[in-house]
Amino acid sequence: MKITSYILCLLVLCSCKSKNKSVLKDTISNNSITISNTLKKASRNVTITPYKLNEDYTVIDTGEYSNGPMGGSYAIIKRNGIVADTIDRGFGIKPISKGFYLYCVLNRSNDPEGESEHALSLDIGRYLMIINNSKVALKNLSEKFDDYFSSPEVINHKIYYWQINPKDSTGKVGISAAEYDPAKKTTKSHFIMDGVLDTDDSDYFPLPYTKNDTIYFDAGKDKLMKFSKDFKSYN
Repeated sequence: MKITSYILCLLVLCSCKSKNKSVLKDTISNNSITISNTLKKASRNVTITPYKLNEDYTVIDTGEYSNGPMGGSYAIIKRNGIVADTIDRGFGIKPISKGFYLYCVLNRSNDPEGESEHALSLDIGRYLMIINNSKVALKNLSEKFDDYFSSPEVINHKIYYWQINPKDSTGKVGISAAEYDPAKKTTKSHFIMDGVLDTDDSDYFPLPYTKNDTIYFDAGKDKLMKFSKDFKSYN
């Protein structure tokens, strides 16, 4: 039997205040969780069998999403039996260390006309660091992190990303390679170039990657930046 309407659940946001008000922290509990906006997709005839993504998270539903220029696959995840978030399935949940994770939350779009029977309309939200039973926005921990363009990756228990530093009102930005160390709560960076972000492609900057203990940031135009495992530049 075809499902002819979306089964939605409201997005419940609850944050607890910390001594540093700039840091958003959500405690994973019955009273402080982000519940998925969407539990089922229209025209779905088959419900997936929930499966463990790792020792803490279970995927209870998946589907496709789009937001105009971008799209992908979403996953609805549970932790300790409670719906936790709707995340970008392609990015997944990156383990940093025991009890520490990184993932990207998807939010309900303000443009429901972009939906179809095959894809939900979801927007890229925040990248969250999961610290034991708390969720903290990565941009409130690291320096000059942009949820849309920074393309973070976890390598050797640290988070590497593209720093985006607005320069002026014309759209000029400074672009740097950055390393955030969750254990030390410190950020290091190396300036690469100035530029203008005249794109709406959230994958404009590719994910940093590692090979043979060398960390790479591919800035294009023959700008392949190389760093040692302790983040010293080889260029």
